[in-house]
Amino acid sequence: MAGGGQGFYHGGMNRDVVTLTETLVESDSAPGCSTDPVAGLVAEALTLVGAHVTLQRGLYEGVSQRNVVARFGGDASAGLILAGHLDTVPWAEGTKATTSPLREGTVLYGRGTCDMKGAVAAQIEAAASMADKLARPLVLVYTYAEEVGCHGAVDLVADASLLGDVQEACCIVGEPTDMTPITGHKGYGTATIQFKGCAAHSSDPWAGADASQVLGVFLDRIHRLREDLQEEGKDSGHQPPGTTFNTGLIRAGTAANVIPEKAELILEVRRLPETSVEEIRKRVEACLKEACESVKGVEGHIFWHEEQPPFAQPEGNRLVEWLTKKTGQKTGRVPFYTEAEIYRTGFVVPTVVCGPGSIAKAHREDESVTFEELEGGVALYAEAIAAFCG
Repeated sequence: MAGGGQGFYHGGMNRDVVTLTETLVESDSAPGCSTDPVAGLVAEALTLVGAHVTLQRGLYEGVSQRNVVARFGGDASAGLILAGHLDTVPWAEGTKATTSPLREGTVLYGRGTCDMKGAVAAQIEAAASMADKLARPLVLVYTYAEEVGCHGAVDLVADASLLGDVQEACCIVGEPTDMTPITGHKGYGTATIQFKGCAAHSSDPWAGADASQVLGVFLDRIHRLREDLQEEGKDSGHQPPGTTFNTGLIRAGTAANVIPEKAELILEVRRLPETSVEEIRKRVEACLKEACESVKGVEGHIFWHEEQPPFAQPEGNRLVEWLTKKTGQKTGRVPFYTEAEIYRTGFVVPTVVCGPGSIAKAHREDESVTFEELEGGVALYAEAIAAFCG
């Protein structure tokens, strides 16, 4: 722990959301790391304040992982689920967002302070403050590998019995939204697109079939399609409007003096809820077909990976109404992905994303959250517990 490692609570009683956030940040859970240590810290903190805790074993890319499920208040039907994830994006030495949390005035810097170990700490502190005031059970769930595909959430939903009875519950996912209740976001999926041509000596480019040339044509076509989709989605209510594409990983060729026989790219797709998977795939495949027809001797193949679905929580339920009234903010939509739809459909419960901190501060070299934001998170979650479990 920052400040001496004396446990979660000073003197065993005085709960401090900033100190707990620092403790969680110090446990590295970036890609390639196990979440076992941070899950153990969370489990310890929750057990100390009376929760029954279960750790669900997982595995991601050969590395051991853990989901945490905690229940307060017995086995009756729960009133509320508070949810978050334990992993973070990568970090680099020499920046402010590392696993060595840094306080500057009332700002806390560190990897995960904002996304979203701060919210996890706020939920734990809220649960601790309300543990002896529950009329209905409270459930907390924390997952692994959210930043790389929500794998922990998918595993959790596949074994939903770990949560106990939640059929009458509502769920709040604590991603950083500036405490705005979020009821929608785009889906997330990827595809691998491969081009196969014919290698030749670079002194005679026309002796082979250049896979990188077709790749270039495809890039032009897919970015034109992205512009078309932005225009088509202008009334969707999402920002940016429309389904979006990103071509962030591209590879071609083997040597400077060899005509590229192979080329490959990873296409990222963030789909609007009102646009079907089939429509998007058909239009991408049309771009691929056009690109391959532009150069004789090059073939292209697309391999679609499983998509995480868009999130769309209908208005007009108790959770949405309570959060809009309590926060004083209208519901909104965000461009980033969360576990919300996985829980909304997997647990069949009304689900809203609402948490402390700003997404503008997440995934940055100076990721941070303010003390006031963390304390506001504790207050909101405590009031939600009182409203739905009281």
